[in-house]
Amino acid sequence: MTLPAIDQMLFSDGHGSDRARAFTLVARGQAHSRPEIGSALGLRSTTTSRLVGDLVERRLLLETAGQKAGRGRPAGILIANPRRIGASVIYVASQSLVGALVDLDGQLLEERVVEIASDADNDVVANVMAGIGSDLLAAMPRGMDHAGTAVSLSGLLDLRRKQWLMSSRWPNLRGLDVGIALGEAVGPVVVCRNLDAELRARMAQDAGQFSDGALLLHWGWGIGLGYAIGGRSLAPPGGSFGEVGHWRFAALDGRRCGCGNTACLETGAALWSLLPELRRRWPDLAEDESRLYRQLARCDLTSLPEIDTAARLLARALANASRLLFPTRIIVTGPFVANAQLWAHFDGLFRAEGTMHGLMMPELVSDRSSRQYEVHGAATPLLSKALEGILQGA
Repeated sequence: MTLPAIDQMLFSDGHGSDRARAFTLVARGQAHSRPEIGSALGLRSTTTSRLVGDLVERRLLLETAGQKAGRGRPAGILIANPRRIGASVIYVASQSLVGALVDLDGQLLEERVVEIASDADNDVVANVMAGIGSDLLAAMPRGMDHAGTAVSLSGLLDLRRKQWLMSSRWPNLRGLDVGIALGEAVGPVVVCRNLDAELRARMAQDAGQFSDGALLLHWGWGIGLGYAIGGRSLAPPGGSFGEVGHWRFAALDGRRCGCGNTACLETGAALWSLLPELRRRWPDLAEDESRLYRQLARCDLTSLPEIDTAARLLARALANASRLLFPTRIIVTGPFVANAQLWAHFDGLFRAEGTMHGLMMPELVSDRSSRQYEVHGAATPLLSKALEGILQGA
């Protein structure tokens, strides 16, 4: 079971903490019976039975009849119930909004995909979002509690007010109130940046890679970055962070960006600005980043002057971001990094930018974007809070 961070939960009494420890042992496959829990936690059998009884009553554990090996009552087999709690996640994939219902184990139970035309405005997007939220809620298995709905978004966000301020996918969308769009029925509703959600899941899988500071840069339809240090993502409450795609460059002077400014990095390096030129050479290129990841791997991208310019500008932006945050590791995702020649060229450009005297260059690695990371990272805070409430509650 892929558990929320139970070790970070706070309990008002020792019994709540013991319940959490016992549940964790079973969920991680480290204990399968009452005697095994008692032995692992150093508890008396009566205390262990009370703990297990509580967890079974709360439907976090299921107990099946065990096989009798001798005298006395056979020890029951304990298994965790991942479908006790579920959470909905709504996120952006290409020109669509996608809804995913996941359980405590991170298993996908239901999915909804709705394509939205590029000229859609707030009302259209809000109606689609509300429909997805309602569909996921209706699809919950019997007996499952709904922890809430997490909305993981790209573009410019105001997390405090739960507003989607701008998206390059839908230029007519401005200041959409996500909380109002979804309503109270699917709540609580939380809004997060997609890169922060992905970082959260990556850290849960391998915290050591992010202990000394790591950047996650996405080079795709848009350009943005997330930052983590000490195993925690730097996600300011306001939501505005890492908008390197809107750093301005003199070489791009006059090019208008959807953010309202001109000369933004995205106007010369993002997929939305480069795709028309790419399609003149390769007409069958898709907009979906997953498909493009496979398609661009086979294209001679380095032969295009526009791609060379994009790589040079992005390498400089990333080098400047490194002098601001001083990461030891940088992960670059997106369809462009699938092309081996372009990645080698970009790696060389980044290293040519250099660093400050006495400091080592950060490790630069490429990786494929993962919607699974985003979904898990977005759902985890909701699942964790709901699980804590059940473990803590009377």
